[in-house]
Amino acid sequence: MLVKNSKLQIANATIHPGETLSLALPLPELFSYASLYMPIKVMHGKKAGPCLLVTAAIHGNALNGTEIINRLLMINELKRLQGTLIAIPVVNVHGFMNRSSVLPDGVDLHRCFPGSKEGTHAERMANLFVNEIFSKADVCIDLQTGFINYSNLPQIYVNFNDEKSKQLAKAFNAPIISDIAQIEGTLHKVAEENKKPFLLYEAGEALRFDESSIKTGVKGILNVMRKLEMLPPKISKKENLLKSFFTEKNIWVRSPTSGISRSQHSLGHYVKKNALLCTIQDPFSSAGTVEVRSPEESIIVGKNSLPLVHEGEALYQLAVFPKMDHTSTHLKDWEEQSAENGVSILS
Repeated sequence: MLVKNSKLQIANATIHPGETLSLALPLPELFSYASLYMPIKVMHGKKAGPCLLVTAAIHGNALNGTEIINRLLMINELKRLQGTLIAIPVVNVHGFMNRSSVLPDGVDLHRCFPGSKEGTHAERMANLFVNEIFSKADVCIDLQTGFINYSNLPQIYVNFNDEKSKQLAKAFNAPIISDIAQIEGTLHKVAEENKKPFLLYEAGEALRFDESSIKTGVKGILNVMRKLEMLPPKISKKENLLKSFFTEKNIWVRSPTSGISRSQHSLGHYVKKNALLCTIQDPFSSAGTVEVRSPEESIIVGKNSLPLVHEGEALYQLAVFPKMDHTSTHLKDWEEQSAENGVSILS
């Protein structure tokens, strides 16, 4: 027998079972005394169930996640919700307004959790978020993108030591699942300390909409909600024909020198060990060309699309898999399926 949901308290608002509310969490003011609010959408089902928190734009310029949440909230299937969905399309409102990944003082909010009530501006904002919103959640999905001019293949980052998170990551059904680094100050580190399953979905590029990344994200969140029994199971003959692949490790390839980068490959490409990835040329033709080669047999899951690069700048992110031949075929199948829907996961 299903149990009736209880009332939920968020930001001085009481949400009753069966209600959907749009809330605004007051944020620390700027020196101009301009008032800013974090938008919160709460869908509180009539029946009890898990509370899923979905966040976007912790980096204010990561726009794919904002669009994913906006599309998610328009899906009629959510009328049958069991449990609670808390969706925040823009966490870093300051960064969003300024098309920036950071707060006005240049601080990365992503590295300030769980924050402090008496700390810096960023730490106070992080503390407010953790106490008022994150504390209510049972499971968290954070939506991010690559940096500006740096695009990522749709993938889920998860703690490989957390079996429940791994199962939810498989349910999400993105092409690739990678192990997440446990870094102090991040929201996923706070989730680990509080034993809450946490998924980080990273796809596309900052300040750009990527249709395939958005569609994969919306479907993935719905898949997780079905896995959590927040929504009825989907009846489909084609359901989950393609499974996610777990990476063995991820490698960052950085530019050995400054200059003009001429890339040889695109996202999703399979490269052999020692294969040529790109060449770096002196823009003034006073020095020779430097070749950048793959350190291992791998798949390109992240790529810098800007031709002008500095020494030490990230050029590629490579993913290594236990069975490389299977993974290469696997990504081609994903590409074919995406193409049928009029989008592409590879570029």
